Amino acid sequence: MLAADFEVIFVDDGSPDDTWRRLQQIRDCHANVRLERIEHSGWPSRPRNVGLALAQGEYVLFMDHDDELYPRALEAGYAMAASCHADVLNGKETRTDQPGWAQNVYTANMANVVDREDTHPLIPTNPHKLFRRDLLMEHEIRFPEGSRVLWEDVFFALDVAPHAKVISVLADTPFYHWVRAGRTTSSSFHRDPREYWHWIRQIVLRTTERLAAPELFGQWRLMLLHQYRTRVLFRLTTSLFKLPEEELEVIKEMVTDIVLNHIPEQLDTLLSPPELARAALVRQGRWDLLSKLVTVDEGLIGRASTTSVRWADGELRVSATCRWSGTQDTPLAIRYDGDRIERDLPPDVAAALPDEAIDVTAQLQEARLSLGIRARDTAVSWMLPGTSESSVGGRGGRPELTVTAVAHLAPDTAIFGRPLDALSWDFTGRAELMGSIGTRRLQTTTRARTAMQGGRVYIAYRNVSGNLSVDLDETNRSLAGSAPLEQDSAKSSIDRGDGVRQLLPRRRQRVSFEIPFSGVVAFDDSVIEGDVSLGKGPKQPARIVAQGGGAWLQSTVAVCQGSHPVTLNFFGRDVPAGLIMAVGSRGEVTFLRPEGGA
Repeated sequence: MLAADFEVIFVDDGSPDDTWRRLQQIRDCHANVRLERIEHSGWPSRPRNVGLALAQGEYVLFMDHDDELYPRALEAGYAMAASCHADVLNGKETRTDQPGWAQNVYTANMANVVDREDTHPLIPTNPHKLFRRDLLMEHEIRFPEGSRVLWEDVFFALDVAPHAKVISVLADTPFYHWVRAGRTTSSSFHRDPREYWHWIRQIVLRTTERLAAPELFGQWRLMLLHQYRTRVLFRLTTSLFKLPEEELEVIKEMVTDIVLNHIPEQLDTLLSPPELARAALVRQGRWDLLSKLVTVDEGLIGRASTTSVRWADGELRVSATCRWSGTQDTPLAIRYDGDRIERDLPPDVAAALPDEAIDVTAQLQEARLSLGIRARDTAVSWMLPGTSESSVGGRGGRPELTVTAVAHLAPDTAIFGRPLDALSWDFTGRAELMGSIGTRRLQTTTRARTAMQGGRVYIAYRNVSGNLSVDLDETNRSLAGSAPLEQDSAKSSIDRGDGVRQLLPRRRQRVSFEIPFSGVVAFDDSVIEGDVSLGKGPKQPARIVAQGGGAWLQSTVAVCQGSHPVTLNFFGRDVPAGLIMAVGSRGEVTFLRPEGGA
């Protein structure tokens, strides 16, 4: 996309430093940049509204000062929005601090998800999307202004939802990077509990108000359920009961009002057992029992680790197992009750709950583990194709949950049919159980697994944090470091030129050699060109050749008598080969390890 195809509007919200001067420097160098300066408003709403009024394009995108657009984001986003006649384009978004961010949203490119049944079409409810400007202007949709309006982007999305007839999802191209590093405006949302719950109540009220039409029932249910789960029930934790008594009483009153008067009880049937248990106790006014319940719920976490990592048929096949635990690595609070499995709760808590909040037999059977990869440099995450299976065994009379997964990484087609970029990728495990979803790095104990295909090198290895990563083209790992050269299987020959072997000890001679790499799996006849250096000598041509399912280092070098440390240079990096080439007085060649030994 050319600069003439889009405009960039910077709105300086009364910055007290040299921001305005720096913006002027940017404008002076870019014809498509416009500036506006306003008095300090203290919140993102006013600057966004000013920028919207100035915008002239067909679509507008609201960005924060510390976020990023990915390469081709505007080009791919606009192309899809225009072709689908979209009112909103929801492009694939990532968050620096959450590897599992919105993975359930961006599963495929979708022309129109306005009637989507699994999640509301505008989730994530932030303004990092393409909005058709005429739609916003026609219906006078603006961000609510004020010095502190928490979740102003949610209110904006709720105003957009009733009027958007086409909402498209762009999943195969990274679109927006929500950079979370250090403190941001949203970091202050939980500073004042009274403020937090006031604005949650306003969101719940606005959801019902804006999505009241019968044809919007599905959107109303999904949006209200999302707010109910993530902003109301999720916040009922042990930390709430550590607040001063006077403050806690105010919050109890606010939460009770939200749940009893503004969230229909019919939504409780869509909750997981832990969520339903919290909701039931709030509706009964049993905060004494809720304080006990959240102690049992606290710290539920699923950690996944590999059981097998291998290359086969052009793919990296990874098998993993997930183990769930509670606070301080305690076992899951579950127990057998005849043929079913129920939550192990204090008797008075269990007596106050409906059976659906206690029986978790079905939820354990539905537990899942999905594997993915996350780019170390860009934070982009992709899920891998695979399978998941859960089983429940028993030891010591207590049920034990085991969730296994098998995933396939085909480097040539891993990203919606496109190959992986030349980067390092970290594997992740997305664990789901009873409404709890957590994505963490995938632990491993495996040694490096190296493969060659299509003229590229792929190294799956255990990184310094003990997690599984895969490296492309020696970005962070070297072939020689991960798959050592086997000096015992080296082959060498001297180029005799005119047929007379040169025996003069100080004269350079040409030696051809080939040495296999240990443990490399090759899936084609790849050849990778590079260089080799002997000691402090110049670089000389070399290549890595895939043959017989493995890989060999091949070169013909000019060398004289002596011991010469071997350095490889492939993909632009100098890497010690871990070998010394020793040339004897009669021209004999031996390869040694630096510590000695032929």
